Amino acid sequence: MATSFRFEPKATESTSSVLPSQRSGVSDIISTGPTQLVSEALTAGHPLESRLANWENTQLNIKLHMQRQVYGLHAPMRTMMEVKCVQQTPSVLGSRAAQIQRDILLGKDESIDVCDVFGDTSEVETSNVHTMLAARLNV
Repeated sequence: MATSFRFEPKATESTSSVLPSQRSGVSDIISTGPTQLVSEALTAGHPLESRLANWENTQLNIKLHMQRQVYGLHAPMRTMMEVKCVQQTPSVLGSRAAQIQRDILLGKDESIDVCDVFGDTSEVETSNVHTMLAARLNV
C-alpha cells in the first residue's frame, strides 16, 4: 500500500515503441511506422477516463490505508481476508447473501447500483437446483 492519500491513481506513461533500444522517450519511426503513433493517439483516452475506471480500487486503497493508520496493520488484513472468504463462498440458488456481505465489508451497503435494481443475470444460468449444485461441485 502507498503511504500517501492519493485521490487519483498514478499516471502510467506509454511509449510508442516496444523495442528495448529506445532512449529517452524518443520513438523509432523508421522501424515502427507512423501508423502506430496515430493509433496510440486515438486510443489514449481522456485522463478522467482512467481515473473513473480505477475509482473503486482507489477508494478501497484509501480506506485500507486509513484503517492501517488508525487501527494498525491487522485491520486492513482482516478486512481483505473477510472479503476473500465471502467471495469464495458459493451462492446457492443465485442468492445475493454473499454479495450483500461483500457490499457491507467494502462499505457499499448504503449505495444503490444497477445490479442491485435489475439483478445480475449472468450468474444464474438455469433454474434447476440439482444441475446448478452439480456444476458447482464438479459432479
